[in-house]
Amino acid sequence: MNIKQALLDSEIARVKTFLALFDLEYDKRATETLYVEDENQIVGTVSRLDHLIECLAVDEHYRGENLAGLLISEMLVRFREAHIYHYMVYTKANYIHFFESMNFHCLAATDKVAILEGGIGSIQTEISAIKQKMQSKWGQPLESLDIASMVVNCNPITAGHLGLIQLVAEKHQKMVLFVVEEDRSMFSFKERISLVYLATQAFENVLVLPSTKYIVSSLTFPGYFLKSMDEKEEEHARLDAIIFKNYFMKELNLAKRYVGTERDPFMIKYNAILKAALGDQLEIISRFLKNGVPISASIVRELILNNRLEEALAYVPEATRSLLRAIVKDRYDFFVQ
Repeated sequence: MNIKQALLDSEIARVKTFLALFDLEYDKRATETLYVEDENQIVGTVSRLDHLIECLAVDEHYRGENLAGLLISEMLVRFREAHIYHYMVYTKANYIHFFESMNFHCLAATDKVAILEGGIGSIQTEISAIKQKMQSKWGQPLESLDIASMVVNCNPITAGHLGLIQLVAEKHQKMVLFVVEEDRSMFSFKERISLVYLATQAFENVLVLPSTKYIVSSLTFPGYFLKSMDEKEEEHARLDAIIFKNYFMKELNLAKRYVGTERDPFMIKYNAILKAALGDQLEIISRFLKNGVPISASIVRELILNNRLEEALAYVPEATRSLLRAIVKDRYDFFVQ
């Protein structure tokens, strides 16, 4: 039995059918997919999305033949060929021991699914780097400080975001603001974090940082960007919350995480999952209003796309308006005068 790469549509279709037997769904974004067949029947498969291993499945009649090990070993070879030396896996909980036997480390798990990582680098490396930045900015041991946190996408940052940030910053000695690093929004990560820096530069106790791939990313919570919350994404959201609590809050001495109130059913569900995981360490604050309506980034985006830029700018911090105007006019032809 040889390992093959699924390249043809017909091969992908066969992999999809095989995965369905295990209640798994093929990821159409997959970078590459491998499979093994016996007598023209697929008996094992695995895929990767960039550095993320996913959709590992092996026919139960072949599990004594180490097909899973062969598939993962071949995928690790593919990683090295692609110059990827740190890799992660999202898998069913019953595969945890298998991946640990192949030198993966479990980051978080529910009774159904788990996230593990392997190779060079780790979440501890990222946490250590963040800790150094925090200590460098504030010049004190983190254990001696009362530190709050927020995780924001800010697509783009609004006056509502800024009001919430200011409120939290005034309640605590220090504040860490994690900007979602994943580039799957209308505004790029570089644009979003630049706007956040401009909006918050007057707050000396606020530190703006990239979220890393361990907070709200394609790995921990892909449904965040699709605004979908099926059973699978609920598990993803739980893993995202567990990782934040067990690593970021614990290692960085973060006393609380803050979120704003939501109207969208998806975000309401996400906040409920965060609350269940973080308990009293999560505080939900009412969103700021403009003309009786909660200020949201979606309003700003809608106005921009409807060629109403100046109206949109009324909803964002004054310090960001020049940059946001330049970004929008550079991107959309209908704003060029």
